[in-house]
Amino acid sequence: MVVATGVASVAVQLVFVREYLAQFRGNEIVIALIFFCWLVFGGMGTATARGWRGRGLPPSPEILALLSCLLAILAVGQVVAIRRMRDLVFIHGASVGFYPTLAFVAATLLPYALVVGFVLPYSLLVVRRRWAGFPGSWMYLADNIGDVAGGAVFSFVLVYWLAPFQILLVVHLPLLASLCQLESALSRRTLLAGTAAIAVLLAGAAWEDRLLPAREGRRLHYAESRYGRIEVVESAGQISLFTDGVPGLSSQDAALAEEMVHFPLSQTDRQRRLLLISAVGGMMAEVAKYHPGRVDYVELDPQAARLQIRFGLVAPIDGLRVITRDARTYLARTPTRYDAILVNLPEPETYQVNRFFTAGFFELVSSRLAPGGVFSFGIDGVADYISAIRQQQLSTLANTVAPFFEHVTLMPGQRLLFLCRDRPIRTDIPALLEEKGIETGHIRRYFAGDLTDRRIRQLNDAVDTGAGQNLDLSPQLMRQAFVDWFARHGTSPRWFALVLAAAALAYLYRITRPQWVLLTTGCVNIGAEMVAIFTFQTLYGYIYLQIGVLVTVFLAGLLPGAWTGGRYTGDRRRALIGADLLLGLLLLLFALLLAVARQAIPAVVLYGFGLAVSFCCGFQFPLALSISGDSSAAAAQSFSADLVGAAIGVLLVSLLLIPFLGLLWATVCLAGLKLVSMLVAGSIHETG
Repeated sequence: MVVATGVASVAVQLVFVREYLAQFRGNEIVIALIFFCWLVFGGMGTATARGWRGRGLPPSPEILALLSCLLAILAVGQVVAIRRMRDLVFIHGASVGFYPTLAFVAATLLPYALVVGFVLPYSLLVVRRRWAGFPGSWMYLADNIGDVAGGAVFSFVLVYWLAPFQILLVVHLPLLASLCQLESALSRRTLLAGTAAIAVLLAGAAWEDRLLPAREGRRLHYAESRYGRIEVVESAGQISLFTDGVPGLSSQDAALAEEMVHFPLSQTDRQRRLLLISAVGGMMAEVAKYHPGRVDYVELDPQAARLQIRFGLVAPIDGLRVITRDARTYLARTPTRYDAILVNLPEPETYQVNRFFTAGFFELVSSRLAPGGVFSFGIDGVADYISAIRQQQLSTLANTVAPFFEHVTLMPGQRLLFLCRDRPIRTDIPALLEEKGIETGHIRRYFAGDLTDRRIRQLNDAVDTGAGQNLDLSPQLMRQAFVDWFARHGTSPRWFALVLAAAALAYLYRITRPQWVLLTTGCVNIGAEMVAIFTFQTLYGYIYLQIGVLVTVFLAGLLPGAWTGGRYTGDRRRALIGADLLLGLLLLLFALLLAVARQAIPAVVLYGFGLAVSFCCGFQFPLALSISGDSSAAAAQSFSADLVGAAIGVLLVSLLLIPFLGLLWATVCLAGLKLVSMLVAGSIHETG
């Protein structure tokens, strides 16, 4: 039954991650908040179960069965809450600050995480009512078997074929079936609870479309793609495509389409081969005015590409070739030299988008441009006033792209467009279009007054040449976006950090040395997992699909590690020290790999890194538990220390180390933490 609970809980967690990403515009910081709340509330549930015998809820198979049914019902209810409550709590379409986001995630995760955290140690109490000497590490192994199985089934099967509520139904069926084998659990109450759980799961699967968040207009199409949630919505005659809740292409973006096409393409007299990375509505019609011989349109998601053409958001033109691959991977492998490369992506506020605004990407683009070719990309436009944070962002981008192009000019408009060439850039766009005989509906008639020399000069003079560069492994734009997130809402991360630090210090004061080792182990395991997740996102850009695989590999090593640690008969203190040393060396080796290989790290290396780290972490748990005495109270305290350490680690790495120090130094800091833990392990005196 514990195995079945593990299968369901990991799959539910991954469904929650995808739902939150869809509600919060694909912001990966939300992943850290999800893991943090899950771990904190799971730790609270685990701590609540400590010494529960004789305190009003005695260990009982029937109560355990009822709790399992409750988990199935809560999983469905909380997905509905995530989807529906976001626009009820916050203004529809408005940006949500850090603290409201954290509060929303905490409130919607609390019930399920609390109950699932309680169930594991409570299951141990139920087992020990019959077998008093049942080892606590065996329960840890059973839970890990379920976690790995759940992650694997989700990542390699369910995510490809089923929608979220269908996944919830499938993963809870083994748990509900296991109740039939639970001794003394079958009663009228458990039968009613099981029936109710199945009814709720079936209702969710049947009403998948109806339980989606409301949109302004009529939803024409909905799909759960491997890369995100796709919705096509029609409102007042305008058709828009949403990805993870973010409006992308629209059928009525004529003015923006003209800017994104004519500002760069008017610079050159030759447009034989064009590359478009994403698009805006109506863009292809403007591209066709230049009569290019070949237009390669790169879109990561095959489903999104098909829907864009089906609903007329991307119009078929002569020479158009749709390429459904990651744009960076495509550029790295294609031998084609392009006369123009146009990037039409949204603001770089997520790691997935940021990877197209780094020095590594700009260098790749410059190597794929033909002589005299033009490269363009944009961010949200600014009026005459440029805020301090916006100045930092545009300065960072200008300084990042400048080493790869002789001429870089910033152009005002609906979007702030960067034009990059190895030849001089003309800024009199309306005159250029007139020379070429290209008719436009907006630029020549309405935009000429905006494209004044004064506005262009003011924008380019705002670039601070002393600003740093945006690098793949040190994403300065993400750091600025994180700071801006707080600034826009008039808040600061300082108070949150102080409260978290005070709570952590209070907890550290109360725990034993073996539990300190487990706390750092939990911190390093989840911290290394977050490093791997953000590294994968930086290198490959589709974490929505692969997050289940990464979570699974960081769980998979725990099982053989815990089994090995449980059978170890030598000096346990020395084994703890050795595992700490090995973890520190693994992290330092990975940091060295980041520094040397950079973009050449295969995904399989990340998976191997996850397996090795999790094996060492799993190896330490039964050793530390055995040293602590392996009583029910010690088992609950050890589970709790592991969870609390993981909660600290997920925020420390995701919100502080990676944004402000980069992936490389975040890994080095984790290695340092484990080396400190090694000193603590060396001072342990075994008591059992």
